[in-house]
Amino acid sequence: MLKWCRYMLAGAALSLAGCAALQPKLEAPTVAVNSVRVMPGQGLNLRFLIGLHVQNPNALPLPIHGVNYTVALSGQPVVSGNSQNQPTIPAHGEKDVEVEAVADLVNGLSLANTLLSNPLQQEVPYAVKASVDVGAFLPNIPVQKSGVVNLTTGAIR
Repeated sequence: MLKWCRYMLAGAALSLAGCAALQPKLEAPTVAVNSVRVMPGQGLNLRFLIGLHVQNPNALPLPIHGVNYTVALSGQPVVSGNSQNQPTIPAHGEKDVEVEAVADLVNGLSLANTLLSNPLQQEVPYAVKASVDVGAFLPNIPVQKSGVVNLTTGAIR
C-alpha cells in the first residue's frame, strides 16, 4: 500500500511539472503614454482622453483587463478611476488604447478654486499615472507622463 502511494505521488509530481513546462513564457509588454487631451467638459466636470501605446513582444495575444489611472493638475489629483473593456493586443503587435477620464464635481471645484486664485495663469503642470493590467500572470505595468497644459486652448506639451 505504501509503495502504491509513492507511485501516485511521483505521478502527480511529474504531471504538475509537465503542465508547468507547457505554459508559455511571457514577456511584459511595453506601455507608454502617447497623448493626453483635454476634452470639452460637461457642466463642471473636466474630461481627459489619455492615449496609451502598447507593444506586445509575445507570440500570444494579450487582452488588456483594465487600466487604473490618476490625473493631477497643479499637483492636485483631479481624476482617478479604472477603465475596463479595452482591446486585445495582437501577438507580436501593437495598438493604441484610449481611456476617457472624468473629474468629479468636488475635485473640479477644488481645482477651479486653485485656478481662480491666480486668474493670469494660463498654463498648469499635469501628471498622468496609469497601471495597465494585462493578466496572464504578469504584474501590472506602471506608466507615467507629465507636462504642461494650456487652460485656454487645451494644448498639452
